[in-house]
Amino acid sequence: MFRKIPVIQCSDEILERALKKARKIQISDRNALYRNKKVIIKRTDTFATNVISTLETYVKKFPSIDNLHLFYQEIIDIKIDVNKLKKSLGAVDWARKTCQMIYSKQGKSLKKSSNLDFLKQKQKEIYGRISSVVKQVKKDLDMLAFAQNSMRDFPEIRDIPTVVIAGYPNVGKSSILRHLSSAKPKIAQYPFTTKEIHVGHIEIKEKHVSKQYQIIDTPGLFDRPLSKRNDIEKQAVAALTHLADLIVFILDASETCGYSLKDQIHLLSVIKKLFKDNLFIIVENKVDIKKTGSKNIKISCETGEGISVLMDEILEVIPN
Repeated sequence: MFRKIPVIQCSDEILERALKKARKIQISDRNALYRNKKVIIKRTDTFATNVISTLETYVKKFPSIDNLHLFYQEIIDIKIDVNKLKKSLGAVDWARKTCQMIYSKQGKSLKKSSNLDFLKQKQKEIYGRISSVVKQVKKDLDMLAFAQNSMRDFPEIRDIPTVVIAGYPNVGKSSILRHLSSAKPKIAQYPFTTKEIHVGHIEIKEKHVSKQYQIIDTPGLFDRPLSKRNDIEKQAVAALTHLADLIVFILDASETCGYSLKDQIHLLSVIKKLFKDNLFIIVENKVDIKKTGSKNIKISCETGEGISVLMDEILEVIPN
């Protein structure tokens, strides 16, 4: 969906491309007057229609924000700003309509005259007015370019049962995603390796029935109020809010993540209160380093211990 949004050119690039196409127009006619007239008309038409169609494509290829899944709406607001994006889309559409109006009104006079000086002057006027309109929305085109660049990497979210993995940074969420699904997120030993949402899928075949599940790795969360969370953390909250049928919360009892188990458990209690209607599975990772006596599922992404147990628990608990 988001990959269909075209690369957005700046105002100067749009105009230069349209002018370049217009300059290539050549028409054969034995009568020099009619040949020159036809060239001017065709070049003007090519320039105007190219600019208009480019602006139209930009607006139409952006998905309707209000019709998007609430998760995407929130992610767009976090990473781009929904109101600014809507305003820029409206401004570019205004530019399209204005350029169309200019050409519709001014272009008719080209066909009525055989005075080459008049035709050249009218062509120059149309070029100038359309160029002026496109340059007025320079900042809006820049905003669309920024939005397109951000949105092209948005994960594809499917309407199937979804597991969201949450916890402090560096507790092993991405490693667990790799063990459980087809996804291959970046993994490194420092906080916020995961700066985006990563999506993997699990496919289970039972007899002749195939069941699919979605599993999402989220950026690490800290134990602090929503108002103090950064944009990376807010993506995790958006996934928990809008996508989770089951939350798998990861604890690192070894504390090699850099955060105390006490703080991690407190964050768990906060998340449970925020999402009290959700199902939870509590998992302790890195048990190859340290294992507690709790009843939580124990796993090690390093050795693979407990991964199959976790998978079985997920498939038993998650709603179908």
